[in-house]
Amino acid sequence: MQIMHHSGPEFGDGAGYSVTEAARRTQIIGATIETLAELGYHRTSFARIVERAGLSSTRMISYYFPSKNELMFAVVGDILDSQDLTERYTPDTDRAGLLRAYIEAEIDFLRTHPLRVRALLEIGRNWTNEGGTNDGGTEPHRAALNGMLWRDIQLGQIERQLTQGQREGAFGEFDASVMAMTIRQALDGAAIKLAAQPDLDLAAYGAELADLFDRATRA
Repeated sequence: MQIMHHSGPEFGDGAGYSVTEAARRTQIIGATIETLAELGYHRTSFARIVERAGLSSTRMISYYFPSKNELMFAVVGDILDSQDLTERYTPDTDRAGLLRAYIEAEIDFLRTHPLRVRALLEIGRNWTNEGGTNDGGTEPHRAALNGMLWRDIQLGQIERQLTQGQREGAFGEFDASVMAMTIRQALDGAAIKLAAQPDLDLAAYGAELADLFDRATRA
């Protein structure tokens, strides 16, 4: 997930498809998210996705996504694009306000999109280790590239925003890499806590985290 509207690596959004093809592609991505959330990464195969989507053949998936790796790219991109912070800030919002908006939006995303959160966690735990092969094997070079991409998704934009805020004098002196990792782990911890405590007050939890990191980063 991300600190600002996604501006990282291109995931591909289906540009160039007809209306019908774009709808089918969206259907496949949606079925993949549901399958990941229910069955986990290892059991998410083209065959399982076809069953859930009600398609006639795995070839209908291969037409859009030749490999599981490419499908995972598209799923990650779709999930990131569904996070919208624009309602939480204005052009005049300062760096501290942007950080607060990011933290509160991430926590609220747990409430509004639980399946997407579970799917993203499954991808993060497994995609970077295996390389997204169709047969469950491992491709070290692809896995390494996925790992670099995943780190940028998880930490890169947070770290860049913190660093820029320090340059502008909005944030104090600290290691931006360490702070970004701490923020990320705190947010991931909220997902774990929610799984164990479904009635968790996410609004209060998000506000508390935002206050905590506001104090930790302020100049």
